[in-house]
Amino acid sequence: LYVCKECGAVINADVNGALNILKKVSPNSHNGIGVGVLTSPVRLRLVS
Repeated sequence: LYVCKECGAVINADVNGALNILKKVSPNSHNGIGVGVLTSPVRLRLVS
């Protein structure tokens, strides 16, 4: 888990890494992503 030094939010490390990649590839695309989305990822079952 990643803990933000500024606000103390605990973020799943994989989600944080994916956001960092998104920021690098498309700097303006992460606008509007709130901390709540990052701290509470949802597991999706894609294959039954």
